[in-house]
Amino acid sequence: MKDKITKELSVQSRTNQLQILDTPEEVAEKLFRYLFNENKGIGHFSLQYQPAQDKDNEDEDSQANFYKKRHKFIKTQIQERLSASGETQKYSDIYYFLCYANGQTHVLFISNNKNHSGWKQFFKDNKERIFNLVFKFYILSQSLSLETVNGFEELLLVHSQKLTKSKDALRVWGQNLLIKYNKHNVLSLTLSRKSRLFFPKDQYSTVDTDSLGEVVVYKDKEYYFERDLDARRKNDINFMQFDKDHKNYEKFQKTQLYHYQNLMTQLEAFLTKCGILFKPLHFQADHYLENPFIKNIESVESLEIINNTGNDFNESDQKFLKNFLKHQGVSILTFYNYGKTVSTYEKIEIEGEDDTCWRITEVVPWSDIKLDKEKNYLVINKVLEEEAGSMAYQRNDGFWYPSTKIDNKDKVDLYSQLKRRFNYLKTGEFFSTQGINVSEFRAIGDGKSASSVLVINTDIKKIDQDILRLDTQDFTGGEYLDVEGYISYYLRGQEDSEKWKKFCENYKIKISPEFQKVLIELGIKNWIRQSLENPGFGLPIIPQSFTEKQFFTIYVRSPRKKEAKAVAVEFLYKDGYIYIKNIMRDMKEIENKFRFLRRQKNKPEKLIDDQQYFVDESEQLYISCYTDDMYTPILIGRNGIIEDMGNETLIINRQILGDNSSRLLPVVSYYNVDIKPINRIQNMICLDLQKETFIQYYIPPAKSIEASIKRGFRVYHLIGKKYSDHSILTFEIIEHPITALHFSTLTQNVLKISDNSQSSLLQKVAKVLIEN
Repeated sequence: MKDKITKELSVQSRTNQLQILDTPEEVAEKLFRYLFNENKGIGHFSLQYQPAQDKDNEDEDSQANFYKKRHKFIKTQIQERLSASGETQKYSDIYYFLCYANGQTHVLFISNNKNHSGWKQFFKDNKERIFNLVFKFYILSQSLSLETVNGFEELLLVHSQKLTKSKDALRVWGQNLLIKYNKHNVLSLTLSRKSRLFFPKDQYSTVDTDSLGEVVVYKDKEYYFERDLDARRKNDINFMQFDKDHKNYEKFQKTQLYHYQNLMTQLEAFLTKCGILFKPLHFQADHYLENPFIKNIESVESLEIINNTGNDFNESDQKFLKNFLKHQGVSILTFYNYGKTVSTYEKIEIEGEDDTCWRITEVVPWSDIKLDKEKNYLVINKVLEEEAGSMAYQRNDGFWYPSTKIDNKDKVDLYSQLKRRFNYLKTGEFFSTQGINVSEFRAIGDGKSASSVLVINTDIKKIDQDILRLDTQDFTGGEYLDVEGYISYYLRGQEDSEKWKKFCENYKIKISPEFQKVLIELGIKNWIRQSLENPGFGLPIIPQSFTEKQFFTIYVRSPRKKEAKAVAVEFLYKDGYIYIKNIMRDMKEIENKFRFLRRQKNKPEKLIDDQQYFVDESEQLYISCYTDDMYTPILIGRNGIIEDMGNETLIINRQILGDNSSRLLPVVSYYNVDIKPINRIQNMICLDLQKETFIQYYIPPAKSIEASIKRGFRVYHLIGKKYSDHSILTFEIIEHPITALHFSTLTQNVLKISDNSQSSLLQKVAKVLIEN
């Protein structure tokens, strides 16, 4: 692969990582000196709190209640110790971190006794928690522009506050700030979504204000912490948002990119004040690989659509879908239940309840739906809620509640039920199914709604309706329609592929990114299905410099409190084709064969979650590919953004104009100013081969940067080891055939960990066999 890589430096991108150059002992001493100079110290005591019996088997509400009670118990214990030494501190202003040593749990808290130094004995094994405790004290002493909730171990940066529908509780949504501190002395500043529910004082049975806990003031009224909510169901903050006013700093200061930049600046200032030596870990590509992506995954020839939208497909809808998909390579399209919906939906408002809920009626009993493993299925599902999509579970009241937490629920939505019933690990048979969520089925849309399968790039108002009427008159029968009507008639009636394509180009119509992803996913699953039926059915990829290679891809899924699952897929590359030769799905067999699989320290019988490996048995080595908050950075833009905003030279737009560009986003996205045309970056993998034992790489988004970006930009790691646990050097990893196959099987716009990242088809196959 080395002969296909171009050596060239990119400009640097700032990341959320710093490397500490001092030893842990030196860091502990410098933190002590910093606190001493601030007339503060860290008190500690062993936590003596009796946990609930067998809490691992309790439901989520019981466990949340356990942690809440323990939290209050700890606060009371700290308050008593502070009072004994003459300190007075409000209950809600007390914050602490837990640490673990010699089989015991210890509580660490900030006190006015600056001579406290016993905590240093815990630092080596608990440096992350102690560092966060001191950094939290530092950052709360600074003037943050953002409201915070300070009483928990985490520091919650508040982005939105909203009363519930019943007006008797307050929802607080924001991001937890936590500094990861890994074994390589690298700090990673992370922001993770958090949602909490607060009640007013009169909702509690006690009148003792101090015992109520963390307090938030909203419109001059105090609200007290009740419980955590599922924060994955919403995202109220953009990673980046551009504006026509290129100096709209007020809007920019509400983006995640700004918060990362600002907080990293604060972290650097904190380390400097403590005298702790560090260096920024900027990401800089020194090589790049151009056009390695798989772009020839064939469309499915036949497809059956299961309509789960809540409304029947009429004859016009079916005709549109048939002609539309025919131009995407689907020659045979059928409709389950003649296109009639298998479920109906009614949104329900319940007094006193703030969660969205639905009444779902099974028009066709879900348990009666049978799938044929010889077919490919597309299930068009009703969107029930933005983040949860179509996922939901049924409560005892008979209503359905959208949620991503459905693993332990018996009664789940149709698509989740299909995935359970026709799962490869359970049945040993692979069923090619793919879902897409729509709020309602519409053939044509403006791109602003998730409910359409086609998107018009140009504003509909800019289309000349008279010309469009003439261009579509052969299919409209002379009717006078709106723009969407004319386009819909043409696209469902025009069977000539060249004319169909030319019409789409003329009116700037394209398939929505979501539906493009669905078609590629179906192509991948169709290949898996056919490969399992016929081991000689190969997928053509970029020819390699070697003629043959046999290897495994392993994926381990081991969520907390759930049974671990794993698959090991044996692949063969031969003469420009990838073949699936064998699949191992027995957990014990996989554990016995691949002894290097990582296990949890406190539960050695349980595997660590989300492990991904490429394995070469002939050379007794494995290569791990991952992106992880502890080790892999997030790109958070270029350097100097905060300084430029301070002197009002920052321009918030998407200009890319030479060395003095006002670029905001990770500048590695633009590679360097010599790349012409600039959109070539969309087909480049940016490689950092400067590290001794691992590769870092970044894949720019496959499409142009839009006005708003929800998620950040991920960097990946490749790291290799021998079965003997010896590390493989970077130059050996990059030259290994498995690495070449990994980079030659990346697909764009699919297989995403976030909106701005892609992964390998080889990884995808293993994941699909577990999660499809």
